[in-house]
Amino acid sequence: MLGPLRVHAPGGDEVTPAGVLPRRLLALLLLRRGAVVSSDAAIELLWPGERPSNPAAALHNHVSRLRRVLPEAIASAGDGYRLDPGRVLVDADELAAILDSGGSAEEILRRWVGPAYPELDMVDDARAESARLEDRRVRAVESETARLLAEGRTDGVAARLRALVDEYPLREHLRALLIDALAATGRPADALRVYDEFRRLLAAELGTEPSQPLRDRYRQLLAGEVETGAPQPLPLPVTPLIGRDDLLAEARAAQAGHRLLTLVGPGGVGKTRVMLELGRGHAGSPVVWCELAATDVDGAVAAVAAALAIDVRPGIPLGERIAGVIGESEMLVLLDNCEHVVEPIAALVELLLSRCPHVRIVATSRERLRVAGEQVRRVPPLAVGDNSPAVALFLERAASVTGDLRLEPAALARIGDIVSRLDGLPLAIELAAARMYSHDVAEIAAGLDRQFDFLSAGYRTATRHGSLAAAVAWSVDLLDRPLRETFTSLSVFAGPFDVAAAAAVCDIELGVAADRLTALTERSLVLRAPGRRYALLETLRTFGRTARATADDGAGARHAAYFVDWAERTCRELADSATAITRVDDTITELHRALHWLLDHGDTPRAARLVAALMDYGLLRLRPDVLAWSELVLAAEPEPTGRLAAEVLAAAAYARWMAGDLPGAYDRAGRALAACDDPPYNAYGAYGVCELFSGRFEESAQWYRRASEIPGREVPNMDSATWTMLLGYAGDPSVGQRSAELAAATIVSPYTAYNLYCAGEAVLDVDPDRARGLLDRALRMAEATGTTFVTGVAGASRASLDVRSGRTAEAAAAYPALLRAWQRAGMWSTQWVMLRSIALLLEQLGRAQRAAVLDGAIRAATAEAPLGSDREVLDQLSKRLRDELGADLFEQARRFGASLGNDALIGYTLAALGPQA
Repeated sequence: MLGPLRVHAPGGDEVTPAGVLPRRLLALLLLRRGAVVSSDAAIELLWPGERPSNPAAALHNHVSRLRRVLPEAIASAGDGYRLDPGRVLVDADELAAILDSGGSAEEILRRWVGPAYPELDMVDDARAESARLEDRRVRAVESETARLLAEGRTDGVAARLRALVDEYPLREHLRALLIDALAATGRPADALRVYDEFRRLLAAELGTEPSQPLRDRYRQLLAGEVETGAPQPLPLPVTPLIGRDDLLAEARAAQAGHRLLTLVGPGGVGKTRVMLELGRGHAGSPVVWCELAATDVDGAVAAVAAALAIDVRPGIPLGERIAGVIGESEMLVLLDNCEHVVEPIAALVELLLSRCPHVRIVATSRERLRVAGEQVRRVPPLAVGDNSPAVALFLERAASVTGDLRLEPAALARIGDIVSRLDGLPLAIELAAARMYSHDVAEIAAGLDRQFDFLSAGYRTATRHGSLAAAVAWSVDLLDRPLRETFTSLSVFAGPFDVAAAAAVCDIELGVAADRLTALTERSLVLRAPGRRYALLETLRTFGRTARATADDGAGARHAAYFVDWAERTCRELADSATAITRVDDTITELHRALHWLLDHGDTPRAARLVAALMDYGLLRLRPDVLAWSELVLAAEPEPTGRLAAEVLAAAAYARWMAGDLPGAYDRAGRALAACDDPPYNAYGAYGVCELFSGRFEESAQWYRRASEIPGREVPNMDSATWTMLLGYAGDPSVGQRSAELAAATIVSPYTAYNLYCAGEAVLDVDPDRARGLLDRALRMAEATGTTFVTGVAGASRASLDVRSGRTAEAAAAYPALLRAWQRAGMWSTQWVMLRSIALLLEQLGRAQRAAVLDGAIRAATAEAPLGSDREVLDQLSKRLRDELGADLFEQARRFGASLGNDALIGYTLAALGPQA
């Protein structure tokens, strides 16, 4: 009963009654087993509308058929029938017994294929029993999951729990298990975000907070007291891969001897699934997956950089940046859906293969990349015919939506015809099979025949393109008009979306949107995505956009308006939410699409609002590329004025600063201050950061003071925290009290992480032990909230403390990851500060010649003047190194350092810090 009704004889053979009415009658008898079901009740159930001429005889006929399946189990009793519970074994009863005894329900749960009693969805007590059993199922999953985690068996557990949490968002035990599963698989930050999401949901829905044990678990995670495992880089499959064993073996053999493998084939043939299977089987180095379907030619290389967490740096070709950052690192890069961006991706791949000797690449495309050394393996459609993989895929997908696939030989033969007509294309087969929940095999075949007749007159493309188009078009044409309109409007999304976004874009109520998404999901036109979100496959998205192109439905305008409002609302939560940065990360593709739609349609004010909203996100997440969206707005409005213009100019100033263009940053910051009579706080802050990195600490402190004192701002804020840090640099006696006020914050958020960093940095010289504790807190909170900037600056300060206190081993272990992080970000203003500290460390390690190389590189970078006391420290270091090495060797090492490019310098420094240096 745990899904559609199935009956098995004692020997294991399936003997489920054929036909809807006998199964419905048996379900009713099972529901009320041991009790008499009156003939009137059974007749009402079987024939709620028009009845047969002799309903009592018809009912008796169905009972007789059931008695042949269940001899001696069904007895006549008065004016009705009774099923003897002692004559049948019901899986729901088995589950209850297992749960009551504390045993393992793993096998039963595997057999659970859907809601209980679907045959009786019109019967009140059946719905109540189904709900009761569903609760038992969830409790069984909780019990099994806890057992698996206790045994260290974590594969796929988090994904299953995430799906259940999405379905039952207020169930605390599920949340607790998901938090444990994420921590066990090396994802403590994700675990903390699950807690924060739950805390906010409880507050909004019930006005309560999580239980004390869960709050304790949260604090342990935040303090780093929970042991975590290794991360799992790629998602686990939710369905079996059918018919691809030979192809996988061939592809793995090609991978073994070559660094570039391209999987080619038509849309819908399953290239992505094969590629991910190759990625999951890869061992020994990191795997990075980059989805290119939502990007265009201009943004393709940037999409790869984003997947690698490498930020854009103006003035340096992005391909060169990527190659320089990767260097000699080992990794497997998966580039998915390259066909529409072949030229830029091929050029990037060629560059990476020539410059990065330990990088391997697997790409999927409808055409090869035409790069030297490329190995091409064609992903063919599935083999068709009787007992073929194509038929197996149809049956597997159909079983997932019906649970009952007792098909006659004629129907199986017709399925063979269907998959042949669909050329064995997996996506087309899955779309057709998904209709089995409401159509029989003959109806599906007839529907496809009509679409092929229609398409044959209009398509000049290859047959397989027509096969896929036929399956998609037929699936869409079966929808009623509201569902069709919803489907086409959803194609405006670039990636996953939630119900609220769908409702806004489709201009419908939230409940209506949820119902329509459920209906489209049941038809496989929309997929469920992690985090209670939905997505369209690229092939289906393209079909929807083609339909939208013929008549603008306003979805683009609604999409842009919704995401501007969403960005403003979400970025305000950077002050009090652990998940705000992650939510923006997950939505950045939609925000980018909204920006370009607004600029393309002349809505510069709304585009400016979006840029202004994302400013603090860009700073805290170390995303100069997002901050640089401001330049697109300025290109549309070169001489802006007003408060909003000042915010856009401030964002542009921060982008220039992060890119190392201090003169450009000064220009934008000055224009921001002049754009209106009452500049916003971030205009003052932008000018303050320019002064700070010019070594003008007193002037910088005044700008941050003015920013922090803007009327209406809460204190402390990030500007007041920066002001406190600068007061510490100046030796102000009030800094201890100010630092303590910053350290008192308990809210887990990106702003708090930054404030803790400033609190520690402010007392670095006067109270190193306290500074170390504050920086450690900042680092833990930065990890929990995704605040990349704080991870970098607090990590650098923490390592510099180790250098000062002679903890050379700890410092040497910490710096490599920091060097790579700042290299990816392209923020050389901060990198140079850290390199000065590393030069001191190398001297302490007895590596004077290598320290002299860094000294030469630092002094050659005249645009990046040493800050504050660093000038004197660097001069003293140079004198000591000259005395130790002698003038000739010292100058030779410095000249070599001055000749190194930035990426080469990082490579040299990493080697210098190594144990064999």
